[in-house]
Amino acid sequence: MAKGIKRKIKIVMKNVQNQIRIATDQDSLFSRGLSREGYDGGYEAALSDVMLALNGVKPCNRPNFWPEFWKEDK
Repeated sequence: MAKGIKRKIKIVMKNVQNQIRIATDQDSLFSRGLSREGYDGGYEAALSDVMLALNGVKPCNRPNFWPEFWKEDK
């Protein structure tokens, strides 16, 4: 089941990345630098976190959103 979900999330991520590319002015350094800072970029980051979680990996760059229930076995 997770395999089908992962495949669908990858398709959605490609769609989001394409939308970001379309909205980015490639001739503007400012536009390129901020292209992932809006809603679409946040959505892409959230999908990336979900993919990591489905693969059993804690997204370490956003620790405040992943509480103590995510403890790795030692």
